[in-house]
Amino acid sequence: MKRTATAFFALALILVSSVAFAQTPELRGTWKGTSFLTTDTGFKEGNCAYVIDKQEGQLFVGYKLYFDTKGVLQKEKFTGIFGDDGNLYFAERGDGYAFGHRTGKQTMSIYYLEQGATNKAILYKLERVHFTTGFVEIDKDGNSVILRAEVSNHYPLNAERIMEEADKNKDGKLTKKEWESWKTLNK
Repeated sequence: MKRTATAFFALALILVSSVAFAQTPELRGTWKGTSFLTTDTGFKEGNCAYVIDKQEGQLFVGYKLYFDTKGVLQKEKFTGIFGDDGNLYFAERGDGYAFGHRTGKQTMSIYYLEQGATNKAILYKLERVHFTTGFVEIDKDGNSVILRAEVSNHYPLNAERIMEEADKNKDGKLTKKEWESWKTLNK
């Protein structure tokens, strides 16, 4: 009887675990953090962000933001898959590829490898950005609408995405209702 109960418990645990992995998490959003780069010539630390702006089931698309060696903000597009194994797989431009996993509900690590004239490995430690700034804080001129410039002052890496997604009537400004609706979807 004890063996049967133990076997039943083990089977139930396996089924619960497989159901947990079968469900694709909501990945859309901005994931900001630190990059740790190593090449044949040394190590470098920097700031970066991955923006996943579209997701359909296990598939997603977005772009990566980082500063190049001259301090210029770069934007690279990527496509990706949330694998059946719970890992993230990214196809990026160039000769490299990236893979990673969620380290928590709001955190992920991504590993990028590139082979070439200069071998490159990058570790990205990312945390989901929560958009908590209130409408009144962003609306500096007090005219009851938020303009792109005002969004850029608070969320410079995300202004383009915010305006595209939140500006439902595409008039180039956000009402309090548009801002709060978008913010609720991006907690």
